[in-house]
Amino acid sequence: MRATNFIFLVWLFYVTQIHGYTNRGYSNRGYSNRGYSNHGFTNHRSAFKKVMTTDGVVLGKLLTTHKNTEFHAFQDIPYAQPPIGTLRFKEPLPALPWNGVLNTKESSKICHQFNLNYADPRENEDCLVLNVYSTAVKDHRNDELLPVLVWIHGGGFTVRSGAIDAYGPHYFIDKKLVVVTINYRLGPLGFLSTGDGVMPKNLGLKDQNLALKWVQKNIARFGGDPSKVTLSGHESGAASVGYHILNKKSQGLFRAAILQSGSPLSCWAVHKNPKKVAQYLANALSSTNQRNLTSQEILHIFKTADIEQLKRVVLKFQGDRNSLPDLANCHQMDSYPMTAVKEEENDENAIVTGMNYEKLKNGDINKVPILIGFTSEEMLFFKVPKLLLQTNLIDLNESLAITANMNMKDKNRRDAGHELKNLYTNSFATSPSGSISFLSDCLLNIPIARYAFLQSQYTDVYFYQFSYLGTLGRYQYQEGISGVGNREELGYFWHNATADNLDQFPKGDIVTHERVMDLWSQFIKYLNPTAYNSQVLGDFKWPKVAEENFLYLDINSNLSVKRGPKKFTDWNRIYSKYTTEKLDTY
Repeated sequence: MRATNFIFLVWLFYVTQIHGYTNRGYSNRGYSNRGYSNHGFTNHRSAFKKVMTTDGVVLGKLLTTHKNTEFHAFQDIPYAQPPIGTLRFKEPLPALPWNGVLNTKESSKICHQFNLNYADPRENEDCLVLNVYSTAVKDHRNDELLPVLVWIHGGGFTVRSGAIDAYGPHYFIDKKLVVVTINYRLGPLGFLSTGDGVMPKNLGLKDQNLALKWVQKNIARFGGDPSKVTLSGHESGAASVGYHILNKKSQGLFRAAILQSGSPLSCWAVHKNPKKVAQYLANALSSTNQRNLTSQEILHIFKTADIEQLKRVVLKFQGDRNSLPDLANCHQMDSYPMTAVKEEENDENAIVTGMNYEKLKNGDINKVPILIGFTSEEMLFFKVPKLLLQTNLIDLNESLAITANMNMKDKNRRDAGHELKNLYTNSFATSPSGSISFLSDCLLNIPIARYAFLQSQYTDVYFYQFSYLGTLGRYQYQEGISGVGNREELGYFWHNATADNLDQFPKGDIVTHERVMDLWSQFIKYLNPTAYNSQVLGDFKWPKVAEENFLYLDINSNLSVKRGPKKFTDWNRIYSKYTTEKLDTY
């Protein structure tokens, strides 16, 4: 009997400690999160959990939150076949089943980063993985399922990932939610196109769509309710969320959405000259001296290039694009060269079709409630000197205030640009704060507000402005320019290495964190951010946006309801005066 028990214990130890899954290129290398050993990442006891997915068994590990809530983390679960070899620049295919137990205890894979500032040893073309975090992994199917938050990271479609070191789910876990974060292809691997059928379009968005389908098939096995999925994202991730709202093929994959600091109506969210971008990069890769390459030649060049070559030419392009105004979708110096492109209506796998603005205006969308908004001065996060160069150009030619993607007759651009500029200053050269405010509104705030206004005619819409200037998410900006920049609010929602212990932050930061977590979690659970009174919110009620009354929540030291965000009414008046065509972006 003792021998039998000993054999059983040896077997149990082997199963729970199993490492290494090498079939089809999956190789969990046990990446140590770059020294990230803060609270919640060091187990107080050894505990692992196995879950049977539709593709095979995954093994996760036990973590704890700052409030001592235990949850299981399953990282790097493949939702698609590795897009390598012959599958590079192909639409994603569902993951193939595996035998045995797949070790998903560590984060070891993120997609390649196309920016000098984002080098990471985990970068890998085999990166189509997602992470699931849950307190509700059960052994019995009759247990209550929890609402689910699916997060799409931002980063201009070129950088960042869904890894736990940046987007720790701890605060949402404390609110009794299941959290899923995903990786998707970035830069040329995910958003490069020849503009025809040779190179499939919007591969990064199609990766996201496949991940959402995986969630529907599997999340109940982790204790999540597939009928209560909220899709959420930031900046380009928020624009992605908007595209899934606009895409009828995503119907049924989520019941609500949260868009933070982005929308498909922003000029940078769509590129109308993808072939020119592909031509430029292919010529740079092949040293063909700007020869007019065919789409097949371009595809061959990209399929055979190694990743370091791709990175070099993308970085060169990012430096050269200021002198390539015909490739701009916003302004000469602040466009996204690799972003979503238009697809053919008859393509059964298409994500981006038609005109974004017109589809939203006409209600040709998945009619789900949304929570949407921005920070008080979004563009503070970006390189201020470079932004000032852009506004200095507008001083010389006011027609440049109108983005390249704005559907406006050339004869109207100078007058419209003049009126928009005068909302902020007579001279951008003498007003850095006016420059940043103009670009914040032009590139993010006004398109986001217009998105909310249009969708409010069809669904419940809750709009916010994050104005709280705390230390929990604070970046360093140019002296003399105040406000809350892009990404600052994320520190109040996501656990990360710089904010391991909330007790070290000022009381105002903690109160703001508790308020926004209550608002967001109530929306995810009940589709209303103030459905119930709470200790941190009291009996405060967040009103919905109405066509005749655009009310929004200003999140500052106190919560207050205000009317008409930023210069929304003025922009609408000017655009209505000078645009006569159907619109795509705003």
